[in-house]
Amino acid sequence: MFENQLFNGILGKGFDLLGGSDTPKGGQEKRYEKIKTFLLKPNFNGFTKDDLFIMQFIKKGWGHDIAALSNMAETLSNLARSNPSKLAEYQLLLKEVVYRALHPKVRPYKQDLQSVKNLGKYGYYLEHLNIILGCYQKVVGNELVELNERICKHLIQNSMKYDNYHADLLPHVNMKWSADQAAILYSIWLYDQNNGTTLGKDLIQKWLNWMKTYGTHKNTGLFITEVLGTRKYSNHPRGCAISYLVHYMGRFAPKEAKKQWKLYKTHMMTRVMGKTGFREFLPDYDGAWSPDSGPIIMGVGIAATGLALNAASTIGDKKTYRALEKSMNPVHSLLSKGDIIPGMNMLSKIGTDLLSSSIWLNAETKTKNY
Repeated sequence: MFENQLFNGILGKGFDLLGGSDTPKGGQEKRYEKIKTFLLKPNFNGFTKDDLFIMQFIKKGWGHDIAALSNMAETLSNLARSNPSKLAEYQLLLKEVVYRALHPKVRPYKQDLQSVKNLGKYGYYLEHLNIILGCYQKVVGNELVELNERICKHLIQNSMKYDNYHADLLPHVNMKWSADQAAILYSIWLYDQNNGTTLGKDLIQKWLNWMKTYGTHKNTGLFITEVLGTRKYSNHPRGCAISYLVHYMGRFAPKEAKKQWKLYKTHMMTRVMGKTGFREFLPDYDGAWSPDSGPIIMGVGIAATGLALNAASTIGDKKTYRALEKSMNPVHSLLSKGDIIPGMNMLSKIGTDLLSSSIWLNAETKTKNY
């Protein structure tokens, strides 16, 4: 199987390539070392509750594993561009990301993907795997490009089947988030950028037209969260969704992403106790926290704010980025002490687990890739 071949190849190179990190001192260096340690840990057999906060409550992790790996891949792609002297290290770590992404404990398929004839309705997993493969081609090489192309074509075909141009995210789940379709489109755009093709051009335009015509919240102009109307919040904007959407749209539709970002700041950015953050719901909407949003404190969503840091970085909004970072740094410092402050250990994983660390590191290492 490909996963075993890849892993054996990594072991053959040895871990002597990995010396100290050249990332800046402080929180960024700690986040990088945390991710590097995870990727180099031998005998990987899936994520654990020590890796992901959500797994303390939901054993399978709701896809936070593949999302964490996707953000690790983007981070390593960022670093490979900005710090080419450490390219061998980043290439090795990206191979480990791919190995974990294709591992039986992460993939939703019983067989390895080379043996799967029909990729099915696993859009959420495939969007993140496709991003990983795009980053891999950009930094490492072309040996996975056929799988990358196959996933792109599958996601395009699945999206085009529907009038709303949104691919299925999970089998037997009647729910489609516009933010996830944005990630799907970004993954296809990334393939096109790497290979000089235009596979995603038509789908991107059709999706944008549909969202502007049917998927826009009338009172704010923000894109709605879920396009099938299957949830109470479907026709309303949610902070975690808009943050996520703007980050991915910022690549394949930068002008529209900037419009959404401006509206998002107007309607959902707030200050609480002197700290800048983003609301999970509009002030007039009665919504509760979920595993996607994380805790909501005085209207401010933990996930919305953390993901907004990544969106601000993608958009190039330095002022908002710095304000969010200034608010998040002391909270992160406190949460990082969870292992020494009684009663803080479980709570600390909200802001320090592999998903949050990968998203934050993605934000702070980002450069203009193309």
